[in-house]
Amino acid sequence: MTEVLNVVTRAITGIRPDLGGPGTAITRDSALFYAADPEQPVLGLDSMEALELITALERELGIELADTDVRIADLHTVGDVIDAMSAAR
Repeated sequence: MTEVLNVVTRAITGIRPDLGGPGTAITRDSALFYAADPEQPVLGLDSMEALELITALERELGIELADTDVRIADLHTVGDVIDAMSAAR
């Protein structure tokens, strides 16, 4: 699981280098787009960045989400992405 977290974190910072700096820790609880809870960390990805993230992860991990039961619309947090990618491996 830690390996997938590292891959996801690398992919996110590759797409959005500003998220790799101090004060912007990427955790399992980080929301990809927005959060209803003001205490939840938010990455603030847009739809194109989310697509780039999924594409980069599929390439790096050698999987196709289209071949799984995972729906991209159900991925709300970094933890959701980690779990989906781990299950698809």
